[in-house]
Amino acid sequence: MKSLERIEKLSDFHLVGNECFSINGKDTDMTILEYWRWHYSEIFDLQDTIAEYIVAKALGLTQAHNVGQWTLFDILYRNMRIEIKETSYYHAWQSDDERKSQQRTFSITKAYTEYKDEKSEYKRQNDIYVFCLNTGETRKDSNPLVLEHWEFYIVPTHVIDKECGERKSISLKKVRKLSTAVGYSNIKKTIDCIIDTMEK
Repeated sequence: MKSLERIEKLSDFHLVGNECFSINGKDTDMTILEYWRWHYSEIFDLQDTIAEYIVAKALGLTQAHNVGQWTLFDILYRNMRIEIKETSYYHAWQSDDERKSQQRTFSITKAYTEYKDEKSEYKRQNDIYVFCLNTGETRKDSNPLVLEHWEFYIVPTHVIDKECGERKSISLKKVRKLSTAVGYSNIKKTIDCIIDTMEK
């Protein structure tokens, strides 16, 4: 599978934070770490990538496979393609009324095997979904860095295909019917169990 082969080697261009902006070949006092602090400190707007990071770390990975490049899924683990989806009750940009009325859903769209190649196979390009919910309803109770604030629902893709067919999204209510929530410490155990069952 070409898409799998392309992600086997992650990008070699990984920043650590002390890299400097330069002008005329000379370093300035501006660093990439300073930029990260400036642009990415509002972590409530970054919960989708935080969820990917949490799941990757739970699986013992140093980096998700979609970091720095576009891929058809987020993580490759034990040769299984894992897609991470996130939702939450609290969003910094919403009013209280908007937060209460919003239905929590996850995207489960299909894609072509090769990006934008309509001659390739059109399907959900993963083997397992991990649906991540930040359960806090206020800013104080939904800090995404506090792992107890998260619930993880892990569902094999063949179950999603059977239950949802061509639908492009699935509700949190439906996800809860298909899977029982686990905490951070049980992510790897649950995924390993699902993979072991799928490999039999």
